[in-house]
Amino acid sequence: MIKLCQWDITGSCNLNCTYCREKATSSLPHLPLEGIKRIIDQFAAMQVKMVSVSGGEPLTLKFLPEVLAYLRDKVETIGLTTNATLISQANVGLIKEFCNGVQVSLDGSCAEIHDHFRGSGTFERTISSIRLMVERGINVMTRLTICRENIHDIQAYVRLAHSLGLKSAYLRRAIPTGNFKGQGTLSAQKLYSAFKIAFDTGHELGMHIGSADYFSQLEFDKKERAKAEKNLIEKPGQLLSGCSIGIEAFYLAQDGRVLFCPYLPVYCGDMTKELLSKIWEDSQMFKINRNLRWNTVGKCAKCRFKMTCGGCPAYIFLTTGKLTESDNGCWINDPVD
Repeated sequence: MIKLCQWDITGSCNLNCTYCREKATSSLPHLPLEGIKRIIDQFAAMQVKMVSVSGGEPLTLKFLPEVLAYLRDKVETIGLTTNATLISQANVGLIKEFCNGVQVSLDGSCAEIHDHFRGSGTFERTISSIRLMVERGINVMTRLTICRENIHDIQAYVRLAHSLGLKSAYLRRAIPTGNFKGQGTLSAQKLYSAFKIAFDTGHELGMHIGSADYFSQLEFDKKERAKAEKNLIEKPGQLLSGCSIGIEAFYLAQDGRVLFCPYLPVYCGDMTKELLSKIWEDSQMFKINRNLRWNTVGKCAKCRFKMTCGGCPAYIFLTTGKLTESDNGCWINDPVD
């Protein structure tokens, strides 16, 4: 069973955010409805548990209602990732009916910060849509991408999410690809401070703080730390968590090609030409990631949490040119003042 497919169902978007990674794949055409249905049938055949529908902006896809309706009977959980600017009274019922949860991109606690990344007026529209979804009983969480322009705003971001009635807030560092290519990265020390503020504020407010930068959860989430410690004792030498591409998850681009991940779009297979089962079994990139932790060099290789974290392969490759290097955004085993 595969736990997750992240599916960029379209490259089309009504915004052009400054850090967007979609630039690398935005020119790829999306599949027609019948082609999409054939792919969904493969999800069912491989018992894919959850599909996260993303983009681009998925709400720009004209036949999205038909896609969600067909998907609903084939998988256990449907997530929607959106900038929320296109959500209205006209389509919020669709989201309520078919989606188990919605992740909304929110890059600051005020229009001055958020609109810097996403364009004038987007903050007001996004907040209005979040309130609308909360009123309709939809499970909403926000996601902030940490950049130089908003790293000072982390506490206010978490407090805003709480004030909107949300139970969780998500954040992760910007990855240097797409529109953000060449714009530099934040140091481990700055990321440590940002995540500490987020988790401390979340703890104060009784909110869950999540991040794909798993080392932040190891550092600041006591439950995740305890779980990791227990697994290391009970399952020594086993791959436990961290990047799950090719292990429990995969990424699907809008043209039906399976790529390694949205930040590192290396070809793994094509679901319009071959079965997902074959791609899952034969992809060389999947095989590489399944064995990567045993071949890592540097500080990650010496870290006792290697099998529960391992850093982000895309970030590592984009910043070092090698998949086997260590994640220099992680502070664990590094001195932090």
